[in-house]
Amino acid sequence: MAGKKHTGANIPTHYECSLHGLVAQTHEPQLRTRLEALCGDTQAAHRELHHEIMCVPSVTTPIGPSRREDHALRLRIELDPLDPTNTSKASHTICFLGHPEPRSDRGASVRPVTYANVISDNAPQFLSLLGYKFNSEFVRKGYWFLYKHAFKVVVSQVYRLAEPGNVLSAQCVDPRGSWLVHVVADAMSQEQVPRVCEQLDELKKLFNDYVELVVVDHAFLENKITYN
Repeated sequence: MAGKKHTGANIPTHYECSLHGLVAQTHEPQLRTRLEALCGDTQAAHRELHHEIMCVPSVTTPIGPSRREDHALRLRIELDPLDPTNTSKASHTICFLGHPEPRSDRGASVRPVTYANVISDNAPQFLSLLGYKFNSEFVRKGYWFLYKHAFKVVVSQVYRLAEPGNVLSAQCVDPRGSWLVHVVADAMSQEQVPRVCEQLDELKKLFNDYVELVVVDHAFLENKITYN
């Protein structure tokens, strides 16, 4: 087995607090102009291209209560938008997205998340050693701004791959070309969650004329595995 297979040490779990929105293709330029005004200038945008691979346990858990403890893992491959086929520039992250809070009185969606950078020459093989296998994949293209050094505003589109594993074969999922808006901030402990949610609730007022940012029903954010 060539190369070392390991991740970074001291991996903390924090709480992702977020809002979501949807923008029509024709309105995206106005939203971007608004973000440039809030976050700096035309150079404040960061382009991104992510190849996301969903992985599930290789061994099916027997029917019963223990299945509730099964979680999917996501391998996020961050590619250079200007040179997507150059894998030497790619970075790999294993993402664990926990179950979101079911409570509806927050000003944002809240769920525990853990990210681990993979220091490896073959991240999919590393996941295999962890007992996971490939399930599905998609590509997310877009850009992001950072507001007040704490709130990341991601504007992106989701693509399916016509050819498995080939990001150059990506085709936009939404035929209308709509853009997803994801505003996220991290709380490093549960004690910080209420304040971060309050700040997000205040932040969305800045975008009222451009996009409606909402709290997504927790059922849509569940990290569940559907067994056949």
